[in-house]
Amino acid sequence: MLDTVAVFWNFEYFHHALLLEKHGHFGMKKISGRLQPKAVDVNAVMEHARSLGRVYTSEAYGNWHWLSRYAGELETERVRLVQVFSKDNRRPADVFSAVRVRVKEFMEAHEEVNTLLLVGFDDDYLELADEMKALGCKVCAVGAKEINDKSWRESVDGYESYYDLPNTAAAPVAERSSGRAIDLPKYYLRVAAQQGVRMPPPRVMWVGIDIYSSFLKDFGHFNSFKDLDDECYNQLSQDIPGATMTEVKKIRQVLFKCYLFRPSENGQISFQEDIKTLEDIENCYFDLMLRRIANNLSAPTDYAALSKALTNEETSKDRLEKMHAELTDNPKK
Repeated sequence: MLDTVAVFWNFEYFHHALLLEKHGHFGMKKISGRLQPKAVDVNAVMEHARSLGRVYTSEAYGNWHWLSRYAGELETERVRLVQVFSKDNRRPADVFSAVRVRVKEFMEAHEEVNTLLLVGFDDDYLELADEMKALGCKVCAVGAKEINDKSWRESVDGYESYYDLPNTAAAPVAERSSGRAIDLPKYYLRVAAQQGVRMPPPRVMWVGIDIYSSFLKDFGHFNSFKDLDDECYNQLSQDIPGATMTEVKKIRQVLFKCYLFRPSENGQISFQEDIKTLEDIENCYFDLMLRRIANNLSAPTDYAALSKALTNEETSKDRLEKMHAELTDNPKK
């Protein structure tokens, strides 16, 4: 029996994600707040929807004031448009509440619809996906690289990247308006942020790792992360005048994601037992960032640029390349 499909678009958000992928943040400054160029091939997405079954309805949410160039394709595909006004003309409209209520009401009222295709959604909608699957609905999604959606991809029943759909143009290489290639170190740090790792400036992070290595000898005297942050700040401000406590907390949060810490038996904070040297801390840091950055790039990794993004210098490029090769050979290690 042919599945029946309902399509819901977070259209403006999806549109902006594809433009970011094409132009980068520098190029987006000239686009935001005015009539938008076309970035989404509506027909290609709807062809994908029809490959899943018979399309019952298609609804798209966004601030349509800026998106009138899509009128022809949207009318041809009989997409119902829902206007959501934006509080800031330079940002996509926040459609979360409207979409969540509408999807739940629609799916509960139409038992004949057994497949849901969500276009341009991200991790904010994990609960909605779970609720729809609890109703017995198959949840599929179409997304884009610039959307922070790793957990989202893993939660839905079927995920397709926009540029992997048939009939879409090849994925673009982002360029500055001057025609020069993008700043790869900064781009890599954006990828890290999209994957949940928000960094202080590279030099601050690298000095912070060195400071943490100085704690190895007597780490057990820290009773809380506040004590740890205070001591790191005292040392960091000597090496980098003007360093902030916010940067100190980011250093600690990145290292926390490296699984560097463990509670000791007396309740004080300590390193994991296998962390003995500065090199051990650096390896944990590089391993995390290779997984979050290099493993999420569509193009080959530029290890010199990655080294500069992580340490402010290119001197770790060979080490990163070797570690990435080992990580690729042993992904579960």
